[in-house]
Amino acid sequence: MGTTAYAEHWTSNGPLAARRFAGVCLGLMVPLFAAGESRFPQPQFETGHKVPQAVHPAFVAHVPPWADVLFLAAALAVSVWLVRRVRSRRAILAFSVACLAWFGFVRQGCVCPVGAVQNVAVAVWSGGGLPWVVAAFFALPLLAALLYGRVFCAAVCPLGALQELFVVRPVRVPRALDAVLRLVPLAVLSVGVVFAVNGAGFLICRTDPFVGLFRRSAPLPMLLAGMAVLLLGMAVARPYCRYFCPYGVLLEACSRLSWRRLEIASHDCVNCRLCVGACPVGAVEVPRESPGGAERGRRFRRFVRVLALAPLLVAGGAGAGWMAGAFAAKAHPDVALAERLATAAPADEDLHPEIAAFRRTGRDREWAEARAASTVRKFRAGCAGAGAFMGAVVLLRLLGLTRLRQISEHGADRIRCFACGRCFPVCPRNVARR
Repeated sequence: MGTTAYAEHWTSNGPLAARRFAGVCLGLMVPLFAAGESRFPQPQFETGHKVPQAVHPAFVAHVPPWADVLFLAAALAVSVWLVRRVRSRRAILAFSVACLAWFGFVRQGCVCPVGAVQNVAVAVWSGGGLPWVVAAFFALPLLAALLYGRVFCAAVCPLGALQELFVVRPVRVPRALDAVLRLVPLAVLSVGVVFAVNGAGFLICRTDPFVGLFRRSAPLPMLLAGMAVLLLGMAVARPYCRYFCPYGVLLEACSRLSWRRLEIASHDCVNCRLCVGACPVGAVEVPRESPGGAERGRRFRRFVRVLALAPLLVAGGAGAGWMAGAFAAKAHPDVALAERLATAAPADEDLHPEIAAFRRTGRDREWAEARAASTVRKFRAGCAGAGAFMGAVVLLRLLGLTRLRQISEHGADRIRCFACGRCFPVCPRNVARR
């Protein structure tokens, strides 16, 4: 009995309710069965030819680039609304899972604002060639940070959303260790830019521990690194965001100048200190009085001493970067080729594909050595600039410790706060508002 005849049999016999139910179910199933039946048999070729199978591209391949930018802008707007109006930790977490699914596992983490730093650096250095989609992904989160703080980190960033799901029992990182570890993103940003503009590849993308999880195709060491970061995140909240993310350096700079910052209490903080215990990243500023006369004098003398160290910090950073430049340059193909030519025995040169390819160009070893020496000089200059930049940032942070500032109530630190919303449900003012 055919599929259509089977449906007619059940819809014309039996109780009325059963006939209606069967009619609806079979009416929905008939197209599925009909779609599976072949109206025309496949041709049989005596020559062994096989009929090619049609390959349909994935749904995500049909999404135009402008739609991705629109999704990012809409996600940032929703994140601002959740953080500033709804003020619900559950809503922020639920929306972060949705963004993780789309920007992480569907879009596989690309285009990513974190990796777009390198594209922008190359475009600025070479004078053009930046796709507008990459520019938009790079600029939109920074614009949002200038207006409302790190709302991109709150729910939109898939890297942060994935780590947020693994925070179980966070511990406080000692303040001194935290200050040292927060210098690592500066180094990653500086070295990543140097690598990108000198043609040594996109180091920031290669060291992303989660892109392998999103694409499910990374080498085993990268998958293990991502899993290790997530396991560490069970005790140290958002370790990648706090101590490695280079894009976070730019977000911090924009958040420092933000037009509106996150308010923990909906109105009139009562200084109950509950938000201090709820924040896993130590981003709550506690009240403190303005220093008195003696303390003001000590801080001024400290300010003068730190300012006197400025030339040493900047020059020392530049010198350390210049010395590290030769080691960093080994990642460039030209330098690696020159070293391989210098160390490989003539009889073994055919065993190295890069040497064989170089021989086919008709150039000699002197040309390769001169090109490698030029690359090393560029890396030394770039790393020296990066070291000077880091020295200047360290100087500014040391000077920041000497500020004379009075804080009257608990508030979110513009730089450290990820707007995760953990402080919202514990604040009695927010509970009273509901």
